[in-house]
Amino acid sequence: MSRIQFSLRWTLIGLLLAAILAMLYAGGALDKAIDRVLGQAPERHVYDEAGLLSEHDRDKFEEYLAWVRKESDVDLRFVFLKDVGGQSLEQLAADRLTRLGIGGRSGNARGVLLLYDPASRRLRIEVGYGLEGVLPDSFVAYLMRDHASAYFAHGDFSLGLRLLVRLIHQRVREAVLGRAFDPKVLDLMGRAGWLSGGAGGTAILPAGQAYLGGELDDAQRRRFGPQPTPEAAYRAYLAWLAEGRKDADIGLLTADSRAFVAALPLSRAYFEFILMQEYGRAHQVDVRDDKAMVYFTDDPLVSPHFFVKDAEGWRLDLMAEVRDTKNRVGGVYAWDMRQSGDPYLQAFADRWVKLRGYWRIQGGDNRELPLAAK
Repeated sequence: MSRIQFSLRWTLIGLLLAAILAMLYAGGALDKAIDRVLGQAPERHVYDEAGLLSEHDRDKFEEYLAWVRKESDVDLRFVFLKDVGGQSLEQLAADRLTRLGIGGRSGNARGVLLLYDPASRRLRIEVGYGLEGVLPDSFVAYLMRDHASAYFAHGDFSLGLRLLVRLIHQRVREAVLGRAFDPKVLDLMGRAGWLSGGAGGTAILPAGQAYLGGELDDAQRRRFGPQPTPEAAYRAYLAWLAEGRKDADIGLLTADSRAFVAALPLSRAYFEFILMQEYGRAHQVDVRDDKAMVYFTDDPLVSPHFFVKDAEGWRLDLMAEVRDTKNRVGGVYAWDMRQSGDPYLQAFADRWVKLRGYWRIQGGDNRELPLAAK
């Protein structure tokens, strides 16, 4: 079975740019042909009764969510309501969950339903009992409050959903690898005003919710300047994320990286998530003259960072990560390296190893994702 091939990485750049650019991938044609021969209708994942998504976006979501199902056996559905008909969102969610048989194929209710009423700006995320330990209520409420609210308030439904799916999918992948939900992050998620009815949560998404912004002061800008070593530059990057301000006008980033990050619409949850997924992970630094690579040795989901040295010190080159890594879904790895004449790829050419058709890093964490569908 072929794999969907994404053009971008899974950490800061892949998670953000992949949501803004079109989902460029190949795959799924064989499965569709088999479905036609066997007379099986493909499973539907998107029910846009309110007409909030373009036909192009609906098709892309359908194919991507089908591959998530094949990889992780998680049945993720979207329903955008045209009319609630006097019923509560909780009642409608329970009805749709049953009527659509969400998460029922494997018999352990590994389903997630996102139900949105544009008229009232109310969002309900229903989680099947098979995923309650993976996606606890506090995490679901956090996604609605600090992620979906910003994108939905701006009418960026497609962008917000793409990032939301990635947040959920990343958490599922972590669970598949045996990583339990970290209770320490509940400190970030424990704000009041969010309802929970069983597994999942309901929220009224406020109008005019802002994307993440904020400016650094002069002392902070100096702190996040070029660094004396690649390790110091990586630690400064994590500290910049921890500040929680999407101010990219810092010398730590290369010039094109600064322009790129500054242009991204970004929610608070996404910024915090980027930090949480790699903070404290074991890593190694490989330096080759004026280039360096930080790669991870205890997490196969996080792709490497690249750094470059100039007269002022070491800077993080996010655009190199855009060029040189690809996100994947539907296979045994979440990312792999491109093979081209890019200077970073050439500098570390002896570190690339081909595993199961993926270019990975020798000495990195190359554990495979257990697949739900072989």
